[in-house]
Amino acid sequence: MHPRGFTLLEVMLTIAILGSIFLLSARGLSALQRSFAAQAVDREITSIVSTAARRARIGTHGSAWGVYIPYDNLSRSATTVTVFSGTSYATRDTAYDQIYTINDAAKFTSVDFSGVATNTGNDHEITFGLLTGATAQYGSVVIEWYGQTRTITIDADGFAVRSPL
Repeated sequence: MHPRGFTLLEVMLTIAILGSIFLLSARGLSALQRSFAAQAVDREITSIVSTAARRARIGTHGSAWGVYIPYDNLSRSATTVTVFSGTSYATRDTAYDQIYTINDAAKFTSVDFSGVATNTGNDHEITFGLLTGATAQYGSVVIEWYGQTRTITIDADGFAVRSPL
């Protein structure tokens, strides 16, 4: 007569193998989740910039439009981004402000809206010309989110492109 069932050694070996597989897949899943979340943050910023440029191109409310990113210069984080109507954030028409909430875990490691001027790396706003959407403040925004780095480049015509995609 042959004994049926599993020995304790077989059960422990199976649990160890399954545990190892779970641990490896959890690490990969975590990295994948961070990557997707970083893409979501850069897509959101790209969409916000594109919204302001589009409003300027179509002449919404007969004015230029811009984006203001009020990140803290020390922590490099922000909780909101404002799309505004006007040629600068300081002189904007506050009645048309549209405030977007963003994840404060995203760090704005570099914001360069200097165009051809000297880059200070601490720019906070970009404006787009009425009916053209063009900007003299073209440049880039580098966002870091839990070790993932994304760059958004805004060209002189006011078009925003994300990289890496």
